[in-house]
Parts: sequence; C-alpha cells; structure tokens
Amino acid sequence: MYAKDTSGGPIPQKILVVDDEAVIRDMMVDILDMEGYPVELARNGREALDILSGAGTQTSYLIFLDLMMPVLNGYEFCQELSQHPAQRQQHIVIIMSALDQLAKATNIQADQTMPKPFTVDDIMHIIQTYMS
Repeated sequence: MYAKDTSGGPIPQKILVVDDEAVIRDMMVDILDMEGYPVELARNGREALDILSGAGTQTSYLIFLDLMMPVLNGYEFCQELSQHPAQRQQHIVIIMSALDQLAKATNIQADQTMPKPFTVDDIMHIIQTYMS
C-alpha cells in the first residue's frame, strides 16, 4: 500500500465502495458488515457522485475507488469531485489492478492507494487509519 497524508479532513462516517466488479463489491460488503461499518455501493463513478450528492455535505465518506470502470472511471470521478468544493473532505483510497496505474494515480486527489489483490488486513488497516 502507498500512503499519503492522512491528517486532514473530518473522520468519515460511512464507507463507499466504487467498483464495477460485483465480486469485489460483495467481498467488501461482507468484510465491512461483519465489522459493523456502514457501507454503500456504486458500480461506477457516476453512481458514486449521485450517492455523494444525495448525502449532502454533512456526511463524509471513506471511498474505496476502482480506477478502471465503465460510464465514469476513477480518474474522471476524482476530476468531477474536485469541482465541488463541499465534497473535497472525502477520503479516497484508490484500488489498483496494475502497478502501472500508480504513476497516473498520484496525479489525482487520493489519500492512499491499495493494489489488487488485497487482504482483509489491508482493508482494516486503512479503515482504522481514517475512521478512528
């Protein structure tokens, strides 16, 4: 995992998993539900933006974001999110399927990156970093 500064921003109240792969979403829900964390799911960046806009500015999220998705990919999601100052308090963890995405991922507004495949311990470490 590759970390960035985690000192800024509010403590997230919810977790948002944004991934087009159902198996990843299902696995994340199983892990997070078992640990008692509130989780929401989106299949692409557009659905994620809809969830965030529906939640308003009072709810902060820890977002696990896949980069390669249809409709609106992770890069485009971050670009659109940065256009809304009220949403900039979100903490974003980029889920990468290839290390060659790392260079491109460092150019977008993300707090941390997590390569696939990842473990339950990887997820829990990130959650403990941002939600405690």
